[in-house]
Amino acid sequence: MLPERQTAADISYRESGRRDLPALVLLHGIGSTSAGWRLQYGPLGEHFRVIAWDAPGYASSRPLPAEAPTAEAYAHALARLLEALGIQKAFVGTNSWGTPTGVAFARLFPERVRALILGGPSAGWGWLPKDEREKRLHERAERIRKMGVKKMREDDAATLVPKGTRAEVIEWIKGAEGVNAEGYIQALRMMASVDVASEAALVGCPIKVLVGDKDTRTPPDTNARRIAAAAPNATLTLLPNCGHLPHLEFPETWNAAVLELVKEASAPA
Repeated sequence: MLPERQTAADISYRESGRRDLPALVLLHGIGSTSAGWRLQYGPLGEHFRVIAWDAPGYASSRPLPAEAPTAEAYAHALARLLEALGIQKAFVGTNSWGTPTGVAFARLFPERVRALILGGPSAGWGWLPKDEREKRLHERAERIRKMGVKKMREDDAATLVPKGTRAEVIEWIKGAEGVNAEGYIQALRMMASVDVASEAALVGCPIKVLVGDKDTRTPPDTNARRIAAAAPNATLTLLPNCGHLPHLEFPETWNAAVLELVKEASAPA
């Protein structure tokens, strides 16, 4: 069962777990919202104060003012939310498009991040030639404008995960509630400008990267492997028969990796 949405600092979020527990902040992908972490609230709420935001422009969260906001702008919005919630330091978990914000936040506010866990991470398009970045941005923006959010999510459901994935996961992917077209297009513009590997090279905290070997949306070689290779303190785990959403496809594995990361981050240097 999903926790109810709340709002602070003009950002909507869901929360589980006791407030005296260590904080775990979860950042969703471009086609999702805080609802995408439905399999983390209960199990991880036993160990953490779990906060999952709706990124600016999603659900009830106010969009960022810039037409083409940067990853840093989203990171500052996250900082405002955590300040409003009284969270000084947190573990940060991401999926896909949430990764640029999480990594930029760790670079900008290293004292506020204990460790990062990146699931099915996107490396952004900032490292690609300008023509390729503009082509991707145009095609994906036109797609959501013409199809609408609901049809786009229905079409995407079968491409994000491999054949044989549980039917309930497919239905969750199709859910479009809270995904707003203009917020999505703002998010695309951020993706077109950021190179997450360059950001990760400046992040010293422990980073655990989990990626499916059948992730065709953000193929490991051009995304997860680039990020893990660039970061000074990262490990990479390839999950067999897993697509783009390890936290939904293999939630026990993803949740266990979070707990393992806590132990690693707490171990003496």
